Amino acid sequence: MIFNTLVLLFGIFCLVYYLGMGLAISFAQSMLWLWPLGALVCFVRYGLVRYAAVHGVPVPLPRPLILCWRIFLTAGFALFFFVESFVVSGSFAKAPEGLDAVIVLGAKVNGTAPSGALDQRIDAAAAYLHSNPDTLCIASGGQGDDEGISEARCIYEGLVAQGIDPARILLEEESDSTENNFRCSMPLLPEGVETVGVVTNNFHIYRALRLARAQLWPQSFYGIPASCTPAGYLHYAIREFCALVVLWLRHAI
Repeated sequence: MIFNTLVLLFGIFCLVYYLGMGLAISFAQSMLWLWPLGALVCFVRYGLVRYAAVHGVPVPLPRPLILCWRIFLTAGFALFFFVESFVVSGSFAKAPEGLDAVIVLGAKVNGTAPSGALDQRIDAAAAYLHSNPDTLCIASGGQGDDEGISEARCIYEGLVAQGIDPARILLEEESDSTENNFRCSMPLLPEGVETVGVVTNNFHIYRALRLARAQLWPQSFYGIPASCTPAGYLHYAIREFCALVVLWLRHAI
């Protein structure tokens, strides 16, 4: 019953977290529905076990189904922690000084203003570019139907506002995914570029670098992590788990 109470509390946490993220940012965030789904599973599990305890009867489910559920959960948790170890390791990446170029990956633009995630990427890129005045920058990202300007243009304006010379910034305004960020950005680099930094949020570094290196460009790639709030990191790291599993399966088939 103690464990069952913990399940109930975790379900409440999932529901509160979902409401908090939705109200603070947007209920339209990618895969935010995972949290109310998790809450529902916890509440159903709590209710079944509570019913069995109160009435002194076994849990009203077939034993083979319960066994399969336990095996599924055990395997799922093992896979989750394995994959998340890569996500977390990427969060602590540190790029060397003096890179030839950096690519700033786009993220959501709200009208003409950067979203929180994109603003963090702009700050990280500006800090690196100020410290490395010879490094070229590519601002990468197209314009979605609900965006007032392209993500690349938003990055460009944010960097210029922080004192970065506009002549150092190239715009790539066609890409619509992380993979296409690299496909569209790399041909813009001048000859002689050997080292490239990838600026994105810390939870996204591992997958971004994997996608860059998978395209077999001759350059060496390094992660430049942008910060993320602890509350946001929790959701986005779980979203990265799903994205990485899909990526690995896609490359395995």
